[in-house]
Amino acid sequence: MKGRKILFYDPDHKVRRIAERALLATQSDVDLADDEADMIKKTQEGKYDLLMVNFDPPIAGDPKWAGFFDKLHAASPQTCLVMHATARTENYLPLMAERRYVRNLIAKNDEPLDPDELIVTSSKMLRRDIFGLDKYLMWGVEPYRLEITESRFKMDYVHRVADYARRLGCNERIVEMVETVVDELITNAIYNAPRDRDGNAKYAKMSRREPVVLEPHEVGTLEFACDGNHIAVSQSDPFGALTHDTIVSYLNRCLVKGPQQLSDASGGAGIGLFRVFQSLSKFIINIEPGVRTEVISLIDLRLSMKQFRQLPKSFHIFVSDPAAPSGAAS
Repeated sequence: MKGRKILFYDPDHKVRRIAERALLATQSDVDLADDEADMIKKTQEGKYDLLMVNFDPPIAGDPKWAGFFDKLHAASPQTCLVMHATARTENYLPLMAERRYVRNLIAKNDEPLDPDELIVTSSKMLRRDIFGLDKYLMWGVEPYRLEITESRFKMDYVHRVADYARRLGCNERIVEMVETVVDELITNAIYNAPRDRDGNAKYAKMSRREPVVLEPHEVGTLEFACDGNHIAVSQSDPFGALTHDTIVSYLNRCLVKGPQQLSDASGGAGIGLFRVFQSLSKFIINIEPGVRTEVISLIDLRLSMKQFRQLPKSFHIFVSDPAAPSGAAS
């Protein structure tokens, strides 16, 4: 990514150095901001392709910073924005609902920042190459791949991935989370994703007990793998109907106000997203509108169940836009 410019800000000197080493691996030009005033100064003096900024207090919750990001986006809409924070993701979902250009939140857990996540996130945005489960796995890992063809095979898909997790030596709590994720992703691919010629949901209002056989052009894919650190599961469909607003609205209502804020009237897609989100460590959604959607779920095997419940989750929405770098507002 030669010629691309990244500005990174975090008040912690150690975090800045970790980020600098990771981001330089992308062959981009990397600038570090020493403090908030320096970040403002640098954004005024030059244009950046990507701004990665700490969103813990005092920036979080201070209205002046929301105004700063609004002005920056208005003046330079091609600048992608990534937030990293220590607070739980639900604290930042309202921000994503209010400002559609905020699509990427990296969780800071026990380690200051995950260099791999910095590299993958920045590379996807700046290269406009957003799809692929392999980006989140160690080099050389080959995912298993299944075609999603009809509803009567759903439990077969679930059992295939659950058995794989058991062969890895995962405990039953992890296996249960894997089963939840796969069940919901398969349901989404069969009932919620398909669209008719007019772009209307084709099977979403059907009972989940009513069998569906997908037409050849409606068939989705399920991929799963493990690289020793994560169990990764992805589901893709050939429609690209899921939108930023829908995702954030569903999760915002479930996580901030409780899952009872959603009903099954719309086929349960919102509750399904919520269940998937609650069962993983990192949640990534890649969208090429009208063409393809890919949902990627990562479960961190290095965490204890207590850590899993307490630590924040990374949440990314990447939207392919031919007119702008991936991740920038359409």
